Amino acid sequence: MAPPGTKRIAAGVATCLTVAAILALSPARFESPATAEPAPRAPANTGEPAGPGFLIDLRDGHDRRTQYLADYEMNEGWIKIAYSPRNIRFGKDGMTLELIKTKGRLPFSGSEWQRTGVYGYGRYEAVLKASGEEGAVTSFFTYTGDYWGDPHDEIDFEFVASKPNEVHLNYFRDGRDDAIDIPLWFNTSSGYHLYAFEWSPDVIRWYVDGVKIHEVTAAAAKAGIPTTTGRVVANLWAGSGAATGWTGEPRFTVARAVFRCVSHVPARQVGPQCSDTFEPPTR
Repeated sequence: MAPPGTKRIAAGVATCLTVAAILALSPARFESPATAEPAPRAPANTGEPAGPGFLIDLRDGHDRRTQYLADYEMNEGWIKIAYSPRNIRFGKDGMTLELIKTKGRLPFSGSEWQRTGVYGYGRYEAVLKASGEEGAVTSFFTYTGDYWGDPHDEIDFEFVASKPNEVHLNYFRDGRDDAIDIPLWFNTSSGYHLYAFEWSPDVIRWYVDGVKIHEVTAAAAKAGIPTTTGRVVANLWAGSGAATGWTGEPRFTVARAVFRCVSHVPARQVGPQCSDTFEPPTR
């Protein structure tokens, strides 16, 4: 979820917005970020220069220098939520995000984590366990928008708890999006899985546990491939109003999602990432 003043579209609803353990990276299962894509070409990045790669084991706790815990409100027709650092805790399982029903001015108190800086083309990975509480949405995505003077560019994994055996994928280019729901072979709230996407000027590819589940090429992209560097975000939120037609009516008191690892390897580079040591569950 982006800071106030940004805009987002989730699953066709016009809106103001929408994580190492045992298996080494195998070329048979993953495309190497060092060789998978050619050098980025025009159109050029319209945002800030991209930062370097990173690997964050969230079981190591919170690093205030490189991680931001959101503290702001969103009060729109589709979402009414206050993000608070108090709803995020770090422990042996990683980073737990909480989403709480409240009786205050806003009906929900949620949680959002961001990696400081902005990042561009390359591979992004997260090891996470999504919330299973109906009405909650767990998200891992890159984002930028008019809050920073950028066009609205974004690439998403979103897990709608009311649809536990699928994942919602989306991408935005200058505010236009092209979303799809992909069925999975497991319940996203039942355990940890590896979610990744590779982003280049020519294509976006999404992976789950090393299996490519979706691809959009520049030639076929209805919205156009994003070009602007963005923030790396993980959050837990609930919809309001018309958005509940997609998110489901909230039926929880407290919802939780857990992120174990987040990583990024820039295009044409090699570096450590979550998949180096995480072994996906057996299918």
